[in-house]
Amino acid sequence: MKVLTTILDFLAFVCVSLLFLKFVVHTVNGIFDWHLRWYFLEDIPHMAIILLVLMFVFAIPSEMIKEKEKREK
Repeated sequence: MKVLTTILDFLAFVCVSLLFLKFVVHTVNGIFDWHLRWYFLEDIPHMAIILLVLMFVFAIPSEMIKEKEKREK
């Protein structure tokens, strides 16, 4: 179970990081007019919503498993 929670935490961290970077790129483009682009994720529609949902899909089960392990000890 420890490996599963580690994997879920890592995937949640990746989703949070990508979501944060997406909004940083969008903000920098708006403020400084730099025209930065997401070359590998640019064409995916509704990317922010997808990342937000995936973040909860990975984070909530991980926390549930951790709480269950705490109760069993």
